[in-house]
Amino acid sequence: MFLKSASIGENEWWQYLATLILVGAGTLIGQLPLTAILIAKAADSGLSQAEIAEMAETMDFSKLGLDQNLTIFLMLLAFVFGLVFLWIGVRFIHKKPFNSIINPTLKINWKKIFFSFGLWMALAIAMEFVFYLLNPDVYTFQFQPSQFFVLLLIAIFIFPLQTSFEELMFRGYLMQGIGLLSKYKWIPLLLTSIGFGTMHLMNPEVKEFGLGLSMTYYIGVGLFLGILTLMDNGLELALGVHAATNIYSALFVTFDASAVQTAALFKTSEVNMPFMLAGFFVTAIVFIAIVSKKYKWGSWDNCYGLIENKNEN
Repeated sequence: MFLKSASIGENEWWQYLATLILVGAGTLIGQLPLTAILIAKAADSGLSQAEIAEMAETMDFSKLGLDQNLTIFLMLLAFVFGLVFLWIGVRFIHKKPFNSIINPTLKINWKKIFFSFGLWMALAIAMEFVFYLLNPDVYTFQFQPSQFFVLLLIAIFIFPLQTSFEELMFRGYLMQGIGLLSKYKWIPLLLTSIGFGTMHLMNPEVKEFGLGLSMTYYIGVGLFLGILTLMDNGLELALGVHAATNIYSALFVTFDASAVQTAALFKTSEVNMPFMLAGFFVTAIVFIAIVSKKYKWGSWDNCYGLIENKNEN
């Protein structure tokens, strides 16, 4: 059982605290190159504090002359360093095999990851096509070969590290860790989903679309990915979906309020957040229906029932 894998290795409270501090330090170290460049460029730009604050809020640093793809690469370094420091924490503080936070077999099922990635990408494209048919005027084709192909390399090699860090941290390390203290499976599922949503509070989408809609989406995504993890007894499906989501957003369709501004093939001038939210839930239901049949999922008790060995009164 996925949550039971947490019992491997050493699991004292101070080890979780030390690992979280270590991961936090790693993400801060990863932010240093971008921060140093921004400080240097801002000092020479002559821009007002208000303009600099606006750039920090929108994550668009074009006024500083910073290349868009370089900005994306530097932003993603925080997640790359976070992933490395998480590995160090799991291996050397908890003394666990790192794969124990992926699945109980300790062997990564790459076929599941690639299947999940391909299926979610296909469903996302299909849903986007529906959005386009309903409102084609908001889409603008903006293919920029020199920018796009560099972005493609970043999407292939760096974005999966970013999404894997988030999955390994929330649906792996934290979900298993909270499971050690919980009697029911729905508690780590819910808490990590709320934590995942909270992590996105500073994204510009929250200001653009409002706290309620934005958090419904982010927490909903967390719940969906958590359900995949618990029902499939491993992290592979969630890893594939998360990678597909971010790569799709980077390469195919972007919008002004997006947290990461990219040279995507299309840009939309308007986003109907309630409609987008409905589209996500429909897509998630279709995805679950397909993978549950393909991988012969068992009882839904896997998501909300008692955690093994914790049903004693």
